[in-house]
Amino acid sequence: MARRDQALPSLEDWRRLLEEAPEASVYHTPEFHRALGQAGLDTQVVSSRCQGELRGLAVVLLDRLFPLPVLGRKAFAPAGLLALDDQAREDLQRQLDKALKGRCLYFEQYVEGRAQDSFFADLGLRTDRHRNFLVDLDRPWEELEASFSRGIRRNIRHAEEWGFTWRLAHGSQELHRVHDLLLETSRRVAAPPLPWALLRAVNHTLVPAGMCRIYVAEAPGGDIVNTRIELVHGQRAIDWFTGTDMAWVDSQVGSWLVGRILQDLHSRGVRVLDFGGAGRVGESYGPAEFKRRFGGREVDISRHLRIYHPRLTRLARHGWRLLRGA
Repeated sequence: MARRDQALPSLEDWRRLLEEAPEASVYHTPEFHRALGQAGLDTQVVSSRCQGELRGLAVVLLDRLFPLPVLGRKAFAPAGLLALDDQAREDLQRQLDKALKGRCLYFEQYVEGRAQDSFFADLGLRTDRHRNFLVDLDRPWEELEASFSRGIRRNIRHAEEWGFTWRLAHGSQELHRVHDLLLETSRRVAAPPLPWALLRAVNHTLVPAGMCRIYVAEAPGGDIVNTRIELVHGQRAIDWFTGTDMAWVDSQVGSWLVGRILQDLHSRGVRVLDFGGAGRVGESYGPAEFKRRFGGREVDISRHLRIYHPRLTRLARHGWRLLRGA
């Protein structure tokens, strides 16, 4: 297990920060950090204090891009830096720069909205504009369902004729089937896969805590043909990974399962579903239209980037483009 975290805050301080910071995400929680450790993933955690009070925390995942003993990784904070004020946020960024420069090609974080753009620009980070979709669940279910596009409602009715059922995954054998579907989909769309070790750790740590729901759709006969994983923190859920059996794609089971998931999350008091990325601003991105048809609202996401080693970063990106095109 490769971890270079500074002394972690106490659970009491950690949870107090999560309660006070409005942008707190499941990615900032001690449970998610524990799952990363159980999966053996390389992380960097730094914290900021003022007069002994915890004012900020950054949980950063180090992802290997190519096999170099050093500088073969990128650093990634999926929900940004958790801070109660700009002083703590600046302290976190400076600590990360010091810790990561000798280990990573670059550091990136995604932050909802554009309020922090000028702040990070003043610290020398580059900013790219991306899009995201949020689905508002804080309304009567009938109103939410009516916001689905006509095509989605038709697809759901079509899928219902097949007699699919949904439930939560359970047991090691089903978890392997879920992972097979995730891998199949990742390969098809040339996206980074969810590591088996992390799926197993999340199932072990987050699922019992009510912070993760692994949904599966069963075809008549009991075969699992579609899956989606939702991470939950407070009243907000994140659509994390999805997988589908292409033999069943014409049945529209994917649309049907999303509808059932939204209904289930709604009944459990979740008020916002983060439906995930919709591509860069100004670029066409196919999954964006699928998400829009479930009543999703497009919002800005800012990607803040610090490149520590420009030449090696360009080489890594070129290699990634070649892999995607393979």
